Amino acid sequence: MVKPIEEEIHQRKFRNEYHKMKINVVYTGNWVESELNKVFKKYGLSLPQYNILRILKGSSPNSLCLHEIKERMLDRMSDTSRIVERLAKAGYLERSANEADRRSINIQITKKGFDLINSMSNEVDALDDDISVLTEEEAIQLNNLLNKVRVNKREQEVSE
Repeated sequence: MVKPIEEEIHQRKFRNEYHKMKINVVYTGNWVESELNKVFKKYGLSLPQYNILRILKGSSPNSLCLHEIKERMLDRMSDTSRIVERLAKAGYLERSANEADRRSINIQITKKGFDLINSMSNEVDALDDDISVLTEEEAIQLNNLLNKVRVNKREQEVSE
């Protein structure tokens, strides 16, 4: 049986439903991340490393520069250059000079990186079962609501 957030974190009162929602989103996001990390740990990866490999797989056969990768990261606060360096040392990606811009480096996933991501895909995809208690329509609605919160915040920042 699913426990309400109040029981999960042993908190009886929230200021209001918006406060409760923020806590619930953070708590649930951390739970999802924890479940993903269990899979990543088996393969010696972190979430940011997996995220970079996924980004590069999606852009393949094209390469991306560090700035483009950082723009697509789930956690834009990650030290992307350090993570890229570690993945390159492991042979999961390769870097090459950008002929058009000498200050930029092209980054591309290797066959070893593709193989790793592909070997993980069944376990990562199986985590969808954890959240399939929602119907597809409910998942669409939740995505739309979360997008609405982010878009509203960005619009507020632009208007200031």
